[in-house]
Amino acid sequence: MQLRELLEDGWKDKVGIVAISWTEGRYGHASEGRLQRMVSEFHPDIRVIRETEQINEDFAPLVYVPANFVFDKNGKLVFGDGSREYLDKERLAVLLNQAN
Repeated sequence: MQLRELLEDGWKDKVGIVAISWTEGRYGHASEGRLQRMVSEFHPDIRVIRETEQINEDFAPLVYVPANFVFDKNGKLVFGDGSREYLDKERLAVLLNQAN
């Protein structure tokens, strides 16, 4: 997975990655343990936050999940519109360099 590779390639101290749990609990029973296992297997430096009405408003219109958004260190949107555009590792590195 591109984000894990990016973190392992030396970006760990340069970027913060946040995953929003949109579907946990929507299609069955929510399991904090299952969610935390998935995150720790993916990469332990990725923080997970829960969906809220404010998050839904902030990211609207969210067309697809997963979706990628890149913000600079001041919170300005650098990339992302809620679509499911594929970001390979090289493109992601370019976007992150623009954000720094």
